[in-house]
Amino acid sequence: MSDVWRQFEGQIVDEEFPLRQLLAGDDHSAVFLTQRGDLQPQNAVIKLVPADPATADLQLSRWRLAAQLSHPNLLKIFDYGRGRLEDTNFLYVVLEFAEEDLSQILPQRALTAAETRDMLGPVLDVLVYLHAKGLVHGHIKPSNIQATSDQLKLSSDTLASIAESQAPMTRPSLYTAPEVAISGLTAASDVWSLGVTLVEVLTQRLPVMPANAQSDPVVSDAIPQPFLDITRHALVREPKRRWTIAEIAARMNPTAVAAAAGQSISPLAVPLSSVPAVPAAKLQTPKYDAPAPKAPTPRAPGTTSAKPTLVLPNYAIPVFAVFLVLVAIVALPKILGHRAESSTSAANAAAQPASKPKAVEQPAHRETSPATQPTAKNSAKAAAEKKPAPPEKLVAAPAQPVNAAPATAALRTDTFPSANAPKSSSVSPAHGEVLDQVLPDVSGRARGTIQGKVRVSVRVQVEPAGNVSQAELDAPGPSKYFADLAIQAARRWEFTAPEVDGHSVPSEWVIRFEFTQADTKAFPTQKTP
Repeated sequence: MSDVWRQFEGQIVDEEFPLRQLLAGDDHSAVFLTQRGDLQPQNAVIKLVPADPATADLQLSRWRLAAQLSHPNLLKIFDYGRGRLEDTNFLYVVLEFAEEDLSQILPQRALTAAETRDMLGPVLDVLVYLHAKGLVHGHIKPSNIQATSDQLKLSSDTLASIAESQAPMTRPSLYTAPEVAISGLTAASDVWSLGVTLVEVLTQRLPVMPANAQSDPVVSDAIPQPFLDITRHALVREPKRRWTIAEIAARMNPTAVAAAAGQSISPLAVPLSSVPAVPAAKLQTPKYDAPAPKAPTPRAPGTTSAKPTLVLPNYAIPVFAVFLVLVAIVALPKILGHRAESSTSAANAAAQPASKPKAVEQPAHRETSPATQPTAKNSAKAAAEKKPAPPEKLVAAPAQPVNAAPATAALRTDTFPSANAPKSSSVSPAHGEVLDQVLPDVSGRARGTIQGKVRVSVRVQVEPAGNVSQAELDAPGPSKYFADLAIQAARRWEFTAPEVDGHSVPSEWVIRFEFTQADTKAFPTQKTP
């Protein structure tokens, strides 16, 4: 059939769209490379369908409806109409040009689980958008999952209304749900097509249809999770028993169930990535509060304790007494010296005016090198939490392994220098500031596709001068469109670099963007130093 369509190459449709090259064709339709625009012509594709008087008006109404839609993962329809070539009447639709589609990859190899996850996210996002508008795609298959400008998009020329009772005007295939010929297109029929497509992209084969028309298709156990659960619940002959798009999204990311509970948001607002939003290594260590000692249980008069009494042998008491005497001889001089020196230090500290906190920090001053000494402007809270070590322990000594648990103060992350403290101090972490933040420029049409919140996190590396030297996605979210906008905006941020020892140093930040239908917000967090 391709040879029949190839004879039209070089002709012009509707005196505007030249048929430059045949890209695909069968006995039902053909797709040609064309161009649109006069001043700066751009590549596009034009699809020709023989005009059937019984269905032509319905098909044109479908294209008219699809042309009014706008979604970042849906191919745009630029034009549509009727045409005539060599005494043959055609319907034509002009669509956005895509460099390749998924059916071109599958003959060479199957997709990995990670690639399938990346593909499935935008497809689910589009289906949620269409179903919310009372539309169905009607023909999900690998050739209709296309890539343009590094962005995954779903074809838009097969869209139809859920209210239509007629079957789709394309030929039935394994991608078509079994009930479509009788009850027409529904959201459940899209789920069936998606299940068939998932099996094919993961195995390079279509699911096995059993001889018994009432049985469900056979899905191989070799398909990895969570796709095995999804395909088996999507390829159920009874439409009411199939999973919905929201249930599929929830299976891809179980946290979406909690995010959507009790709220009117799409589960796709939660990223589909299996990586936790906050790595466990970056979580703050919780502060341990020791339980309060329990009060002793009162005993009734005349009763004895339930604990057994320890009976020592006769010779144990003299030996224990000798041991105590030896310990007293060795430890008493040190204890007395420690008390005397501690008393002297306490008296000196009390003699200083209360406005000089430097006297309180003086013992810790000996443990640090001159370059890292805390200043007198450190907050009183930080000074109070640092207990001065005994004088004899301030003398340099061979390092000994420490088995005891670190002090609670070592786990604190909220003790910072006071507002007046110089930034050159390296005792506490240095902190920079956001000098200029740039929010992504989201079009009104794209913002209208958001349900709930779309969250995207970008990790940026900041030079000592405060400029962003590198930006990469930390949590891309469910849509590549919003992820690209976020990373482009993050590259234009400017910061005040933190200072360590009086010098500006590089830093690392994570910027979380939250997109809603109303606005866009940004939440920066400094990670290093």
